[in-house]
Amino acid sequence: MINKDNIKICLIIAVVFILLSGPILWAQDAKFRGTVKDEQGNPMHKAKITLTLIAHNLSFSFETNKKGKFYRRGIEPGEYMLTVEMEGFQSLKQQIYIKAGEEHTIDIIVAKKPSAVEAKDKFDQGVQFFQQGKFDEAIKAFEAVLEGKPDFAEGYFNSGMAYLCKGDIDTAIAKMEKAIELKPGFIEAYFGLGQAYINKGDEEQATKIYKKAVDINPNDAKIYVNLGSLYFSNKKDDLAMEALLKAKELDPSLPHTYYQFGRLYLRKGEIEKSIENFEKFLELAPQAPEAERVEALVEDLKKKK
Repeated sequence: MINKDNIKICLIIAVVFILLSGPILWAQDAKFRGTVKDEQGNPMHKAKITLTLIAHNLSFSFETNKKGKFYRRGIEPGEYMLTVEMEGFQSLKQQIYIKAGEEHTIDIIVAKKPSAVEAKDKFDQGVQFFQQGKFDEAIKAFEAVLEGKPDFAEGYFNSGMAYLCKGDIDTAIAKMEKAIELKPGFIEAYFGLGQAYINKGDEEQATKIYKKAVDINPNDAKIYVNLGSLYFSNKKDDLAMEALLKAKELDPSLPHTYYQFGRLYLRKGEIEKSIENFEKFLELAPQAPEAERVEALVEDLKKKK
């Protein structure tokens, strides 16, 4: 039989335990406060802030007050993905680490989404940066455009090309794949994706991508030139020849068809045909980046002949 006095004692002990353990539990939690403002320093009312605990993929959201401020306590310590969203403004994402028992403070600046005119200007600026070899600046410009136009396939393609040129191949692949997802017939994106896999050393995958591009647009001569170049790199000369002949049939005015023919015939030891095709390339594209090198090669081949 349970003694009533024993029950009372147990309840008292339980209450004391809760009172004692409460501060200990709170001490392990953290606080998070800060402000959200625009680029002019104006407070952002009702900016949506989301914290996602990366380890468990658990998220919770709250909003800023009229002064653009926010405060939350009782936050589990750990690595979080912080997302800030506000209508008419570019969303912001960054990783933060919130330590146990500490108050994490952050001041956030959000930028307005560009208008259609501003987006075009920003895109053109990105293209200029790319042409100047300023790939980080180009990426920043293209990403700003995508904030306002998240379904802009050309933005992903150009961003992907900038990542490719700076050597970030995996990001380049992701960008090209997104461009193709948004615009399945975007042949240039297939070229970029194929080149990314070539740079990664996965020429088998690159070949599959070029073949898929052929299926999409079997009358695009540039696809066959790229495919021929890839076969040439893999020393599959018969397949390279077949692809280049198809390119020439579809568009005999493409300079790089003859450039690839010149390389292919040179490896085969057919010097006359190599010179003939290199000279045709120079005739069609005298200002090409390869032109000076090809001119020197032709002169050397003529001397040896």
